[in-house]
Amino acid sequence: MTHTLQQNAQIDEALALGLLMERADRLQTYIRRSMPSDLMRLVSVEDILQEVWINVFGGLTSFRADGPDSFDRWLTSLVQRRLVDAIRKARSLKRGGKRRIGDRVQMRTTSYLNLFDRVACKQRTPSSEDAAKEAVHAVQIALSTLPEDYRCAITMRHLDGHSQAEVAVAMARTLPAINSLLYRGLRMLRARLEPARRFFSDGG
Repeated sequence: MTHTLQQNAQIDEALALGLLMERADRLQTYIRRSMPSDLMRLVSVEDILQEVWINVFGGLTSFRADGPDSFDRWLTSLVQRRLVDAIRKARSLKRGGKRRIGDRVQMRTTSYLNLFDRVACKQRTPSSEDAAKEAVHAVQIALSTLPEDYRCAITMRHLDGHSQAEVAVAMARTLPAINSLLYRGLRMLRARLEPARRFFSDGG
């Protein structure tokens, strides 16, 4: 399925999810090819994309199409800005002698798949490499649509592996408040993932 935009069209969340799902692989490849080889182990492509998705959903209300390629031009500009920021931070880390754990990206990918299984297993279980990548993209994009507190709690608990108590301390909330954020946030995430089913390659 390919979406086209009419002049002055506005994009809602459902349409944006479809547009981003269609472009996720291409953008991921673009970021990898644009990243200096000496910085690849210091930068998470998934983190860059997550920031881009957040920027997209944060700017939907002000976006108006001024041509069929206007969304792609806007998306590319967001990717380039986040890429420049990531390269600048990575060079700073490198100068300071710091480095990320080499397998961090693979660990984060596994975490996204585990989160997908937790909230969407009744919809679709990824059964191929392509479907697994699409599941990761779907969770990243859907997570970006959540209000900040829900997104932060879910990311810290289910992607970064912190306990509920640690999340509570980091977010300066009570433990019951964090449990409520996680419960309601996962329900919201499940609902956001429903429209993504049609974009998976391993069935309809």
